[in-house]
Amino acid sequence: MAPSNLSRRALIGGAGAAAAGVATAPWWYRPAAAQEEVTLDIYVFDGHPFYWVQPLFEEAYPNIKLNMMGQSDVAVFRAALASGQGVPDIIWPSEEYIQDLGRSDVLFDTTDLIEAHKAELSPSATNAVFIEQTGRYAGFPGDLAPVGIYYREDLLEQAGVSFPEGWTWDDYIAIAQEIDAKLGAKSIMLPTNGIAESMYLWSYILNQLGGQMTSSDGREVLFDSDQGVAALEIIKKMYAANIHLDDTQFSESFFAEISAGGLAMCPLQVWYRNLGIEPNVFDEQSGLGQWRLSLLPSAGEESFLSANEGGAAIVSTIYTEHPEEVAAFMTFTHATMEGAGAMGGWGIVPPYLPYLESDAWTDVRSPAFGDFAVNALWTEAVNAMQPGWRRHAVYSEACAAIGAAFMPMVRGDVDPATGLKEVADQVRVLNARYFE
Repeated sequence: MAPSNLSRRALIGGAGAAAAGVATAPWWYRPAAAQEEVTLDIYVFDGHPFYWVQPLFEEAYPNIKLNMMGQSDVAVFRAALASGQGVPDIIWPSEEYIQDLGRSDVLFDTTDLIEAHKAELSPSATNAVFIEQTGRYAGFPGDLAPVGIYYREDLLEQAGVSFPEGWTWDDYIAIAQEIDAKLGAKSIMLPTNGIAESMYLWSYILNQLGGQMTSSDGREVLFDSDQGVAALEIIKKMYAANIHLDDTQFSESFFAEISAGGLAMCPLQVWYRNLGIEPNVFDEQSGLGQWRLSLLPSAGEESFLSANEGGAAIVSTIYTEHPEEVAAFMTFTHATMEGAGAMGGWGIVPPYLPYLESDAWTDVRSPAFGDFAVNALWTEAVNAMQPGWRRHAVYSEACAAIGAAFMPMVRGDVDPATGLKEVADQVRVLNARYFE
């Protein structure tokens, strides 16, 4: 079995080149002439941003070829992992999956690698791959998913409204009601059919308030806290104000509202620009050149002004036969200017802070946003997030359970504190399975 980490001295030796963004292999990496060609199996879906990284990486490391597998089925990966056969060298799993597997010894130990680059990486991203039970890192930080307010400047001007300094969610609701009354455009997305997406906005506000779904080690379920109740009271006000589209963000009907001018503003994730806004904004009616971005309104005293929905990260396993090449790929992809630039160009926020503060990131413009520096605002959002937010193993199950119980609390049929405790108790039973 191959070793699961490199020496600290070797990794730190390569940090300087990575920090400077130089597209050459670090000194600790054996040159191509001294080594046969190596192929890394990369387990990601077709069109993943790693495809953008591939030509840059293979130029910097000419003896390493990337086999992009066009596959991301977790069940298939689990089967390979269970047998120890056919396990890919690199995968891109969600954070809750990393937290689940990271408690065992099956994942590639990235502690030395991260420590060598930690000062250059977002704390929110490094926290997401830190495993409290082992005291080690089990992946290399991946994308951040800050949430902000996408809005149309022209529609706000037509309605005669603007965002006040130091605004709150109460201000947001009042502005949204004014827009709706004058233009008939809505300002949040709230599916009322009790799916996981029903509770997404609530989870962002919980995040803003410093609340957590679970404790930092994942053992305690915490969302039925005072912060959870306070966040739900804000959602109740939004629902009562009738400012929502009863829809999901990737439905054709929601896309149609964007194109028709039926959405004036909405809290959404960073990657929604490329996946939802840009593809549906193409003329004056849909707001070409008029879209803008804002930090979230305050949710209360000492509120964070963005929320991190969480994302995925680069992970390998103890079964890889190429630990040095894996470490080189991890470093290049998210700790160099070239790699971060490719990832950021695809439409996600890489964790590499020098890139997020560079002109290469902040000078990006797009048709929907005109001359507005949307990426510069996302850098502000990264710095305005709660760094301790994590998605533990039970996260997806918790979202589904909360979503199913959500609307009776929002409509006022169930007391929020009572309802949240009931669903949290259900999730506690689910969560206990991960710690047996």
